Amino acid sequence: MALDAELRTKTGTGASKKARNEGKIPVSLYGGDLEATSLLVNRREFEALLKKEGSNAVFDVNYDGKTQKVILKNFEKAALADQFYSVDLAAISADQKLQVEIPLVLVNAETIKEGIVELVMNTVEVETAPDTIPNSFEIDVTGMEIGDSKSIADLEVPAGVEVLVESEETIVSVSAPSEEPEETDSEEAAEPEVIGEEQEDSESEE
Repeated sequence: MALDAELRTKTGTGASKKARNEGKIPVSLYGGDLEATSLLVNRREFEALLKKEGSNAVFDVNYDGKTQKVILKNFEKAALADQFYSVDLAAISADQKLQVEIPLVLVNAETIKEGIVELVMNTVEVETAPDTIPNSFEIDVTGMEIGDSKSIADLEVPAGVEVLVESEETIVSVSAPSEEPEETDSEEAAEPEVIGEEQEDSESEE
């Protein structure tokens, strides 16, 4: 997959705001022997690529008559608006080994009727070539019961991908729900003693 970009000739807060208003995202391209370069990419095209390829997206960037293979390193979004502020891309080669974090995704968690399914790790670090980076690792918890767990060894890892976590490390477990304390019936609760009430009653009888 490829993304077209243009050289960014103007920098600064004002220029960045203007670019975003025009539907473009400021991009920083760097890495290896490549001179750091400022680019602009179309926001909708980038969003489509991110949706399809995921947070570890590897793709080609076409700019200034050149094509560079890159990996998505980071991006910033506005806190209150669904708008990208900036994107960082790292230049890579096709045969380069990369260390990346792969998300873990639970599958069929709704089938567990008793117990609480807990994902112990959210991501797992792997080393692999750019073209074999998995989008995620799916963990099927169908049939698991209270006390069961799964470890790194249970992951289905594609050829060419090395997991950099010990195989016995737990990634998901099913535990018993915690017992909630019994609620006291408000009607059965003892009424507070009113100081002086008995004294007032005896005085009224006199």
